[in-house]
Amino acid sequence: MAAAAKLAQQNAIPKTLRLGDASQEAEAALGLCAVSASVAKAKRILLVTGAGISCNAGIPDFRSEEGLYAMVKKDYPTAVVKGRDLFDAILFNSPVSVSVFCTFMARLRSCILSARSTAVHKFIKHLYDCNRLLRCYTQNIDGLEGQDGLRLGVEGKSADVVQLHGDIHMLKCTMCGLKVSWSQEYFDALENGNVPECRNCSEKAEERTNAGKRCPRIGGLLPNIVLYGEEHPDGDGIGRCIDSDIKSRPDCLIIVGTSLKVLGVKKLIRKAAKAVHERGGIVIFVNNTTPAVSSWKGVIDYHIESDCDRWIDDLRVRQPSLFLKQTCLSLGHTKPVKKITRDEKHLSQKPGSSAKISKASARSITTGKKRKLPRDTDPLCGITNLSRSKPLQRTSGLTAIEFDKALAERMRCKRQTQELENIVILGQDVRGAIRDYTRQSVECIRHREKLQKTKL
Repeated sequence: MAAAAKLAQQNAIPKTLRLGDASQEAEAALGLCAVSASVAKAKRILLVTGAGISCNAGIPDFRSEEGLYAMVKKDYPTAVVKGRDLFDAILFNSPVSVSVFCTFMARLRSCILSARSTAVHKFIKHLYDCNRLLRCYTQNIDGLEGQDGLRLGVEGKSADVVQLHGDIHMLKCTMCGLKVSWSQEYFDALENGNVPECRNCSEKAEERTNAGKRCPRIGGLLPNIVLYGEEHPDGDGIGRCIDSDIKSRPDCLIIVGTSLKVLGVKKLIRKAAKAVHERGGIVIFVNNTTPAVSSWKGVIDYHIESDCDRWIDDLRVRQPSLFLKQTCLSLGHTKPVKKITRDEKHLSQKPGSSAKISKASARSITTGKKRKLPRDTDPLCGITNLSRSKPLQRTSGLTAIEFDKALAERMRCKRQTQELENIVILGQDVRGAIRDYTRQSVECIRHREKLQKTKL
């Protein structure tokens, strides 16, 4: 990580690495190796994701030629509504724009329901399983992260993925703020361009009318998303979550699939990038579009110009150990250690003898383990290395049958420990082979460059 950070500090502007670019193959290979090594060594990773990570799931993004904004112009040629206005609070100024918004949200949710999580979503879940994910902040409203078992929300203690712009899978009343789930009745009304009434507001209005009081305004049910120009209802909770994550000292920031246009997200990235750089980490931006150099100078270290899922595949090739799980190793079945009661302790004594065995001695003899002595044990994956302990000695307070049982238990533990040692040694050999292969690849690339310069 230190080598990658130093290389990034020498280039204050974001260094662009085009995945699969033959003209810059040598330079890009060195940069991608440095980036992948930094990600593999990071322990507290922050992610900021946008609509680009859901494109391969069948959900179009917002600003591309085939994005959602262009879709609006194609489906509603007579309506004078810009694509961006569909996510702006100014749409409530016109009943026509509200009708287009309702139809558009219903179609978007239908598209989301048929979508499946992508390689980036599964990578986020893998980081969580490996205890490397500090938090993921997403601008998406599709909730695809939930398909892989991640918790969605806005509070840091209860959410692995913080939804910055809301959740399309819930409807919210524009007056009382009541949140309800989608129903077929609500979906049909929205698809036809109508705003369904809030039943809670309708019941209160009816009660006040029957009591001879003034009838309040009845709200409508719209998707629970945050529009441009609106104040986030959970902004304080998100702010506390961000401050808590910054104090947790993140050592890597990965920005994936966003155009970096939203002001709040830009502030979040700048704040997180400063904390990452203080730890010697790097900031990676993965997207097909190039970030503005003037705006992100000194903030983003590497820009990987590539499809989001393709970068995950490249990362898997360069750092296969990053995608391994400890749970995949078969360590065999181990029996729990039986606790020694006071009665069992006295039964282990020789009949007719007044001598007592200490509690530590009785437990170590029964389980086949020795007492803790200097240089007697060595920690190995949290398990005592019994293969290096001294031979089990016959104790005066132990019968022959009890001694044979303790010795057999001791040998069984020794065999299991040796198997664990072999697994650890094998893992070290695999990592060493990967490092050697990477080093040889880099040397071959440099040697080829020298030969090309010599020919010229």
